[in-house]
Amino acid sequence: MTDIQIHIEGLDKIMEAFKRFPAQVVTNIAQAGKESGEEILNTQGLRRYPPMTAANKPPTPYYIRGRGTQLKRGNLGNSERYGTQFYVRHTGWQTEVGNRASYAKYLADENKQATAMANKGWRKLIDVAREKTNRIGRIYGAWVERTLREVGL
Repeated sequence: MTDIQIHIEGLDKIMEAFKRFPAQVVTNIAQAGKESGEEILNTQGLRRYPPMTAANKPPTPYYIRGRGTQLKRGNLGNSERYGTQFYVRHTGWQTEVGNRASYAKYLADENKQATAMANKGWRKLIDVAREKTNRIGRIYGAWVERTLREVGL
């Protein structure tokens, strides 16, 4: 998936303060990343599934969300519960947003999303992140301001 880069004004001050207040800076940047990731994921077509289509209704075979492919002889139980497999992970100065389901790339990857899935309303993670860049910038800005206040800058 493609990276999204956001320039944070005031980060130079935070980096300098980091030497004196590392725990507070790291904690707040992690919170900004977590909040931003949740903002991205709280979107229909990602964590919130798009409306069901004919592919989710009889006749067989059809797909039952949360269970798997329904055949005449029974259900394959092959659902990985895509909507529950999203994660927001913070490491160092980076926040990663992704999905653990083996088929996630066919639903949300910038380069591998299946056209049929896009046509059903599944969203590319990068497209949603781009759409929400201004909101993410405001989230980080608020956390930067909070951090500056907390460390006395």
